[in-house]
Amino acid sequence: MKQAIVALLLSLTLIACQPNSELDETVSADVGDKPSLVKVMLETDMGNMVLGLDTQHAPITSAYFLRIIDGGLYDGATFYRSASLDGEPEPQIIQGGILQDALTQTGPISATDFEMPTLPSVERTSKTGLTHQAGTISFARDLLDTGVVIPEIFICLRACAWADEGARTVPDTAGFPAFGKVLEGLETVQAIADQETQGETSISFLKGQIHTTPIVIRKAYRVAE
Repeated sequence: MKQAIVALLLSLTLIACQPNSELDETVSADVGDKPSLVKVMLETDMGNMVLGLDTQHAPITSAYFLRIIDGGLYDGATFYRSASLDGEPEPQIIQGGILQDALTQTGPISATDFEMPTLPSVERTSKTGLTHQAGTISFARDLLDTGVVIPEIFICLRACAWADEGARTVPDTAGFPAFGKVLEGLETVQAIADQETQGETSISFLKGQIHTTPIVIRKAYRVAE
């Protein structure tokens, strides 16, 4: 797995990797005529969780996630961050994916130096109707450069109004693409959120948000109906 720039959320330094311009045109084919709710299992060191992907209302984003899962990119990935972005003391989100190794990267950063699957289109919450509530799953974006969706997910422990369309203006007002929710394993999400966050990072804003011991996603796969 290639080392990449860490993907952050909201007003954090969020750097993306080189976008794949063809992905947006073909990604919806991955859901096709399958049931509108597709389930994905994440087996982690803290327990399992089942995610329900709303392929009816967020078909492009759901298909993008399924490509990541089917390609095995989340096998051995990690949940590495817990954070509150609304000023409350308790964690509001957990974040994970394939970018944990980049947390300590220093020196000049260029988004075009890296390759990984990205998604040019952002399915806005006003279009999908899927706002960021407790249990919602969504993707991070490149907020400093291209605005593309990148392969890091975050899961809301409570409402995250800052992630909905119109809540921010940089790089645009599109917000973040919610595409499903946690169907089973909210206790696992909470257990991950409660982990100690004294992990090393070279990014000052992330001090106190990085897990001392990242939680490994041992295996990620579709759940057969």
